[in-house]
Amino acid sequence: MKILGSIGLALLMALTGAVTSVHAQDMPTVLPNDYVLKDILNQQRVEAAIGARPGEASRRAPTPSQPRSTSITTVYRPAPAVSARVRRQFADWMGKQTSPEEGRRVAQLLERGDPVRDWAQLVGGDGLRPGDAADALAAYWILNWVIANNADSDRAQVLAVRQQVRAIMAGNPAFARLDDPGRQEFAETLMLNFLVQQAAYVDALKRGDWPTQKRLGDAAVARFRSEMGVDLRGLRLTAGGFVRA
Repeated sequence: MKILGSIGLALLMALTGAVTSVHAQDMPTVLPNDYVLKDILNQQRVEAAIGARPGEASRRAPTPSQPRSTSITTVYRPAPAVSARVRRQFADWMGKQTSPEEGRRVAQLLERGDPVRDWAQLVGGDGLRPGDAADALAAYWILNWVIANNADSDRAQVLAVRQQVRAIMAGNPAFARLDDPGRQEFAETLMLNFLVQQAAYVDALKRGDWPTQKRLGDAAVARFRSEMGVDLRGLRLTAGGFVRA
């Protein structure tokens, strides 16, 4: 994943400043309304997926009492109104964490820019695309693993995690209840989280600020342990996806 990719965007620079001012290491995942990752992803399914041998995760994820992956879609058709709402909600949250003025500045930058396109530029080389909630969650999970482990990923690994994520989501009743706008809202909010966390991490890397890198890594571990019940430092990323280290 192009963690160190430089796209020269004013938005990312502004987000880096906003994150720094609220101590990025303390940021939870910002999700719309009452969503948290543990409501979308069942911890037992995550454990089953990462505990399986490469290639087995998608076969093991469904259970007889839950829908099979073919009955649930993770894709969505984006609507401008949903994108506008997501950006407004995210800017409001940033304003509450920093200041109303900072929130307004982020809102203006989000309105003028195209964060979905920015996200796509960073992850497109690994085969991920907008329009699929599985792609958004896979990118977010891998980014946090990279930050937690000071590591990197390649295209084969990213695509394998996407398959794991899609299988996990497909069998989850909470995700199954999301309609097209709901899937878009979930995905695009994860994209904004990705951009904020990526910006903070790249800023620390470029400055050679190891203490901040360490704090960001520890925060990623705490965030996923709390929100998904997953230990990022207890995972290994392979060509078959995530497996226990």
